[in-house]
Amino acid sequence: MVYKKVKLKDGRTTMLDWLKESDLPELVEVLNSVIREGKYLFMNNVITDMEEERRWYKRSSKEGMLYLVASVDGKIVGGASIHPRTDKRSHVAEFGVFIRDGYRNLGLGTTLTNTFTEVARERGFEILQLSVYATNKRAFHVYKKCGYRECGRLARDIKFLDGTYTDRILMELFCNSDVEDRV
Repeated sequence: MVYKKVKLKDGRTTMLDWLKESDLPELVEVLNSVIREGKYLFMNNVITDMEEERRWYKRSSKEGMLYLVASVDGKIVGGASIHPRTDKRSHVAEFGVFIRDGYRNLGLGTTLTNTFTEVARERGFEILQLSVYATNKRAFHVYKKCGYRECGRLARDIKFLDGTYTDRILMELFCNSDVEDRV
């Protein structure tokens, strides 16, 4: 059963559904395509060990990770997740999203970000946090549009394989007005 259907700017429909272990090979292929671009994710090396990915999936699911995959025309084109923190930070979840080249600027990033804001509120999280490269203007714009605010910046925190640097921007979203009012 599909979690949510959303029409994209180009008229196609994306299906958002919860990640299943059987999705991992296709999801990893899409993730690897974004890793190869070298400018959006923390990872430098593509994923090659599917058994390790299956272990990651089982471990992360057990720890409360929520992961949506986005499909267009029956093909996975991106994904997003929230990973709950623990102990004194159990009210916080870390958000992340990636979208395959060719499916950006269609509203999918906004859809995934807003969907996880709803999910986080339903699950009782108070704060969503993320980090984005300063060079990723498109993603920064989406997060701001969806209510995130910049709360810190780590200068030259990211060093690309070509030797250039960028800042890492820390962002947060308060999921309910009670928390926001106290800040």
